[in-house]
Amino acid sequence: MILVFGFLLSFNVKAENIVVEELFGVKILDNISKYANKTDGVVQDHLKDIITFEDETLNIKRDQDFDTYYLRTDKDYKIHNITARKIFVSEFDNFNNDCLNQKSTMVNMLSKFFDIKENKFMNYSWLDPRTKALYDDSTLKYKDNNISLILSSYCGYFNIEEKLYSVLFVSWVTEDYHKRHVDGRWTKIESFDDDFIKVFLSKDS
Repeated sequence: MILVFGFLLSFNVKAENIVVEELFGVKILDNISKYANKTDGVVQDHLKDIITFEDETLNIKRDQDFDTYYLRTDKDYKIHNITARKIFVSEFDNFNNDCLNQKSTMVNMLSKFFDIKENKFMNYSWLDPRTKALYDDSTLKYKDNNISLILSSYCGYFNIEEKLYSVLFVSWVTEDYHKRHVDGRWTKIESFDDDFIKVFLSKDS
């Protein structure tokens, strides 16, 4: 997965300035019409003024090791979020955190691509109160032509029909989107381990 993914991430590094040109063939702030029909967009109640275009509607470059993709735009159809997902499913009693291992590999790969230290990726833990999901997030913030951007690899953990779903996300978003729809929707919490994931997601289930 990591080798193939490298060919789907176009980038430059000049004088320690990071320039991501595209991810999965998509450029940030492009109009969605280059990659999907506007009529296929869906407005979700929890994302105000955001339009989501899901996997099967998208004309993008795909990595076979990711399962699904989505793009999110503002009301003017400018893309603010490019995300791929890889899904792992297990029983609670035999949970093995494969997602976390792959996230660590992804962060290591990205740091090598950009020739930066891994500690440039800031680590955050989040709770989404709406879905009772946990997130373990590694995030790189940078500027390109005075636009603040965020490149992230993170794991989300969910209880879906009494199964423990762990999902690896790779996302490239504008900082404005992040402030409005991550910082503004999720709650920062203390870091957690596998035991906490199992206990937290299984309680009251």
